Amino acid sequence: MKRVLVTGGSRGLGLAICEDLLVRGWSVVSCSRASTPAVEELREKHGERYSFHATDLSQPGAVDALTGAARLIDGVDAFVANAAVGTEGLLTLTSERVIRDCLEVNLTSTILLTRKVVKGMLARGGSLVFISSVAARTGFSGLSVYAATKGALVSFSKVLAREYGERGIRSNCVLPGFLETDMSATLPVEQRERLRRRTPLERLGTVGDVVGAVRFLLSDEARFVTGTELVVDGGFSA
Repeated sequence: MKRVLVTGGSRGLGLAICEDLLVRGWSVVSCSRASTPAVEELREKHGERYSFHATDLSQPGAVDALTGAARLIDGVDAFVANAAVGTEGLLTLTSERVIRDCLEVNLTSTILLTRKVVKGMLARGGSLVFISSVAARTGFSGLSVYAATKGALVSFSKVLAREYGERGIRSNCVLPGFLETDMSATLPVEQRERLRRRTPLERLGTVGDVVGAVRFLLSDEARFVTGTELVVDGGFSA
């Protein structure tokens, strides 16, 4: 049975990825800042194949604590780096605390966790999937810090593909567009409508649209795919 670590798995895209992989027979380890009713449902339904750890990745020592609690030392076959916090507002109006929180969760903790995970994959190979964003490719006013972290993940992933390909470790990024999630639900109606009109497929994406891309990159069908960016944005960035 293959084992995967999914960060930010308590809701939205992360939760959907966990659900999909569990249905397909994976053993899933997930973390997020707090549990949710959906997490408890997965625990009841899938038993020992699913474990969740309440972890605030913005805090010092969180990665080491998760490593011990989730038995990452035993190794996983795949890592989906999905945990992220958003920032919104002009850079000059963004506080240092918000900037550092975004960097810690979206980038630093992901790098540290990847270091742990890769060590366990060296002998048997594995798959790394980093959830980036079309914001890494296209400039959006008010998303400077968030976009910086997502762009860094793309560069990070490409280097890992070079460094560890010979050990059978693949590294790829998924770049979702704007999705129908709790985060986008807070946007003004006018802004959501502008995003819809700018998208050739004339709708915002759903988490289901992105789950399939992650599933593909984790599968044997993607065995010759590494160092790439899979954009899932309905043509928004075309």
